[in-house]
Amino acid sequence: MSEAPFAPFRVQSKGLAETPAFPDTPIERVRVGVAALRRTASLARALAETGRPIDLAGLDGQVGLVCARALDLPPEEGRLMRGELQALLSEVDALAASLRLTLATS
Repeated sequence: MSEAPFAPFRVQSKGLAETPAFPDTPIERVRVGVAALRRTASLARALAETGRPIDLAGLDGQVGLVCARALDLPPEEGRLMRGELQALLSEVDALAASLRLTLATS
């Protein structure tokens, strides 16, 4: 008897698979997306500050997706996300400043 392969995914009604840890509510999806983008921007800034090359292809699309999801939230939930979205903006601004400085000194 063969054992079924381990698959840490659950099948959705639309046929898509996602991990069990995938956020279940719209606000959780925005919160997880913002946190992931903040980590990405922070890592990219650290790499840029040390002179290492970075590839930001696709970052604008991910930011757009998170922003669209935030706009889809009910107003009261959107207001709850304001601080986290502002923190993301600050992180992206810091990345932009690091990139400008890196370009100016190279």
